[in-house]
Amino acid sequence: YNWRWCVLRDVLRILADCLIESHLKMGKRTVKLGRYMIRPLIAQHWAIKVGDTWYEIAGADKNEKGAANIVKRSFGDAAASGAGALGGEIVGTSDKSDESINSYIESWLEKNPCYQFTSENCQKFAYEFMAWLTRGGFHCPHRFDSAVSAAVDSRVDSLVDGFSFSANEDGNAIATAGVIQGQASYGPFQVKANGPRVQAQVVAGPGVGVFGDASFARAEYSVGNIVGFHLDLNINTGVGARNGNVEAHLLGFGGRIGADGIEINTPLGGANACTVM
Repeated sequence: YNWRWCVLRDVLRILADCLIESHLKMGKRTVKLGRYMIRPLIAQHWAIKVGDTWYEIAGADKNEKGAANIVKRSFGDAAASGAGALGGEIVGTSDKSDESINSYIESWLEKNPCYQFTSENCQKFAYEFMAWLTRGGFHCPHRFDSAVSAAVDSRVDSLVDGFSFSANEDGNAIATAGVIQGQASYGPFQVKANGPRVQAQVVAGPGVGVFGDASFARAEYSVGNIVGFHLDLNINTGVGARNGNVEAHLLGFGGRIGADGIEINTPLGGANACTVM
């Protein structure tokens, strides 16, 4: 295992280097994802925070079906809906201006005018907004499947050749770098894949823990939000609470439980169940 510890040591060094670099970058704002459970084991509401502003689709219930989509803006630690009540989780950084953001939202609403609980909803907006804000360079370890039935339209996302970001905010220091990531979904069926990726994270609130993640390649398949499987050559190591989950891993072996259900992992892959995103 000596070589694995060496890799983990290098991952932690990346964190220090990237955090120093982040202070030298001007004009970039932190992008966060906030979530809250609408109904246990049924659905979650998602919102995105850019700098000091939260953005979210107003509808968060199947009774809103067919209503006009509206993007609400709010300020504070949590969105107006309560999503991100503990501050949210860092998913990337963005150099997009407020003017560009407003134009994007207007365009998105023109393409998705009406709320649909299983398609044109808060999750679809959050995912597409997140990808646009970060130019595809984001890290979201959740199953962001905007469809829960085969009746809705499909979405295929192009590959991103490589990305990196670092941020240090509200007790959460994170640095991520990866090569090739992509995802595609059709109704309830989703696949995701990425090449080599390293991440170092220190959490001191909300949550607490130290994490060093190193994956050489990962492929994931999920059926709706019921069950998911992944192949992942990794040596992920860390213990603590982050992103709504309590987790512990040592050189790839371990698991997590919380907002994303129950997940069991090994250095070769794992499985996840009991959550609806």
